[in-house]
Amino acid sequence: FRVNVPDRCLLAIRGRPAVLGCEFTPDPDLSSLVVTWQRSEDSQVVHSFYYQQDQLDRQSPEYHNRTSLFISELGKGNASLRINSVGPKDAGQYLCQVSNAKGTGKAQIELDYGALYSEPRFYIHVNSTTVTVQFETEGFPKPEVIWLGEHGQKLSYHLELHDQIEDGLYLVKSSFEAQKPVVNVTFTLKNHLLNQNLQRPVILSYGKDPVSLSELL
Repeated sequence: FRVNVPDRCLLAIRGRPAVLGCEFTPDPDLSSLVVTWQRSEDSQVVHSFYYQQDQLDRQSPEYHNRTSLFISELGKGNASLRINSVGPKDAGQYLCQVSNAKGTGKAQIELDYGALYSEPRFYIHVNSTTVTVQFETEGFPKPEVIWLGEHGQKLSYHLELHDQIEDGLYLVKSSFEAQKPVVNVTFTLKNHLLNQNLQRPVILSYGKDPVSLSELL
């Protein structure tokens, strides 16, 4: 009797459902089939199936109304689990446990989570001696932020990371302060998990009077 899951880490992306694959030695007779998905870290029940139907009395509240099996595929040996509305707390290890008349087995799969960073919002703050350019964006996990000068050199900058509990995203605020009448810099943000690379060049000039500020993007 075998229970197999993909040997690679599964990546879930915010706003999309995640399907945790699990296959087992099939038996067309579902009367003895028991499928249980649990979190490996704390054994909380994610989804259960026995007596030929879903059994969700012991399901963790965090997964209420978010999980389902492919019922029509169970007789073919498919115990894959679908999780909707995936969030950061869903990342971790999952255990697929299956038993039927042919045997019992289990296998573990890992789920990772990421959220693409939003289009950066651009702000300018001007005073008598300096101009500060700032970008704000949200995503997950923590990104790499780089500011580059006009010749590609790395610049010193200010960075704030705020963990937004309500949606699980990081709010990134990053700014660069210039003391020259002409600013030519590039803001770069990298989300390595999702291979996302945002680059936003900023070219602007300003005179003594802030009203004369001109922005060329």
